[in-house]
Amino acid sequence: MTRPSDVSKIARRGAWAFALATLAAGGLVSAQPVAPAAPQPAAPAPGQSPAVAPVAPAAEEAPPQEVPTPAPVVVPPISEKEIEPAPPPQAAAEPQAPPQPARRQRYDVAVLEALDKITAETLVFEAPIGKPMRYKGMIFTVRACERSTPEEAVEDSVAYLTIDSQPRAEAGRPTPPARQVFKGWMYAASPGLHPLEHPVYDAWVIGCRAAAPQVVAAKS
Repeated sequence: MTRPSDVSKIARRGAWAFALATLAAGGLVSAQPVAPAAPQPAAPAPGQSPAVAPVAPAAEEAPPQEVPTPAPVVVPPISEKEIEPAPPPQAAAEPQAPPQPARRQRYDVAVLEALDKITAETLVFEAPIGKPMRYKGMIFTVRACERSTPEEAVEDSVAYLTIDSQPRAEAGRPTPPARQVFKGWMYAASPGLHPLEHPVYDAWVIGCRAAAPQVVAAKS
């Protein structure tokens, strides 16, 4: 005879079996197989060479293909009209010459002054250009006489002359030869710049002027 407790145990076992069958049918519980691990190559024994893996044969290359040589391209010639002339080389800038100073104006008469140191006698006289003028034992010959320009800082008159020492001739005696005692420029504003050095006479420039026009008397 079956006991009531045994009946309840059988009923519970049947309910669990039904629940497990239901879950298995729904796919909620499924067993997945595990992939077997790849076998590792065995280490070579001491004294043995490692195994060499076989090499797969290389794929055969396609034979080269012959490419035809292209025909040369003909370039049309360039005419001279299409070629622009080369630009001329740039000339170097020439340095500008400084402005020339104004030239001094020259005159044809020099005004001189002479001094006799023994008698203290002085004389102011005019000496035309190129004409010898005597003062006692001195002969003055003026070669040029000019004045300074307005651009110069100092207003001056300068004369280029030669001075010869020649005593006057005496009766019954030959005239002694002349001896040059001065040659060069004399400055009116600076008489001590280039002076006459003589034991008896002294001379200097006073100025320059133009010669007075000659008046020719009309014939009656």
